[in-house]
Amino acid sequence: MAGEWWNLNLAQLAKNMEDGYYDDSSNATTINGKLGDLYNCSGVVEDGLVLDVEPGKTYLLRLVNAALYSEYYVKIAGHRFTVVGADANYVRPFTTDVVAIGPGETVDALVVADAAPGRYYMVAVGGQAPKPDIQIPETRSRATVRYTSSGGEAPPVEPEMPDQHDYMVSFNFHGNMRSLRHPRLPPVPARPDESLFVALRMGSICRRGRSSCKRSGSKESVIVETMNNVSFQLPAASAATPLLEAHYHHHHRNNGTTATAGGLDQLYTLPDRPARPFNFTDRALIPWGPNEAWLEPTEKAAVARRFRHGAVVDIVFQNSAVMDTDNHPMHLHGHDMFALAQGHDNFDAGRDAAKYNLVDPPLKNTVLVPRLGWAAVRFVADNPGVWYMHCHYELHVSIGMAAVFIIEDGPTVDSALPPPPVDFPKCDQ
Repeated sequence: MAGEWWNLNLAQLAKNMEDGYYDDSSNATTINGKLGDLYNCSGVVEDGLVLDVEPGKTYLLRLVNAALYSEYYVKIAGHRFTVVGADANYVRPFTTDVVAIGPGETVDALVVADAAPGRYYMVAVGGQAPKPDIQIPETRSRATVRYTSSGGEAPPVEPEMPDQHDYMVSFNFHGNMRSLRHPRLPPVPARPDESLFVALRMGSICRRGRSSCKRSGSKESVIVETMNNVSFQLPAASAATPLLEAHYHHHHRNNGTTATAGGLDQLYTLPDRPARPFNFTDRALIPWGPNEAWLEPTEKAAVARRFRHGAVVDIVFQNSAVMDTDNHPMHLHGHDMFALAQGHDNFDAGRDAAKYNLVDPPLKNTVLVPRLGWAAVRFVADNPGVWYMHCHYELHVSIGMAAVFIIEDGPTVDSALPPPPVDFPKCDQ
């Protein structure tokens, strides 16, 4: 498990993110909670994770990215990975010397202990967008793969890592994924019932207590992340009933319940597409400073989208260049998505829809939207309830790159939302 070490108090970090400050970054990378031997912790040497292997055996590694901010590139010196799964779904096996894994993603990979007996570093390094995007200090960690038959204590072999700015490592890795096409796997629906085009970008709002504000070179505004220029916020505190419970009681309002709307009356419908399309991947929009004035004023709302049970939904996520060119790991709770295609630059339906893989696309619950590019997914809205769709970068979700998907009940008991338990806690308790 790759993660981050923060010296900053995480409660303060959360407050900073809520206030729109971008100056914080993690202090180190960890593997299974260990810093490894690259960091000197007050004079105490951190041994790091050691994986003992026997020559000739095959090992299954379940890799998890549990970081707040970082996508990781992972390599083991002298060894290769055979990727067999991602996000708890099988994929057609493919071999690679590097795994790219975004926040919230999981990868299952086989590693054969077929190198000369000795010690080999497994390294995780955080990737990031190249300049002129904002740069954060590089963090990396390393564990040790140690052969049980190695006699000496020769220094571990170090892998040659990809450049942390080489975003094509991630693009190519995710582009290699295909499903197994097993008869028990769900088929890809031939066509969608609904289609959304969702632009992922920055916007701005006035700081608390200000009715108007300047947006350039000023602390009067807060930069937020958006989906179609709407930045998510939870319903007002007055809505003490959770949205899931409120949705259930609203659907069953004829059963005599006296439950309140619970925030359902505060929901803002996620638009089908941006109100003002533009050249989303214009590289001139990347640098911070002068382009802050260009940001559109942004709606901040409890943004949601309602789908009938069984609807087939297509979403094209379009990344943008507005002061931020990160890959965005978009995660949908309660469902798997068919990752149909990805591409560079602006999505063009007439050109790019023909590239959709409708034969063996991988099933993912987290799809990485490439920097200055797009990703297309299709999912079946067959799990009734209230589900969060969000970017898995903690900063981005904290300042609004999210929405709620409400899936209606199906026609049977098994396809309907069950009632909340009688002892279900309230939000104000």
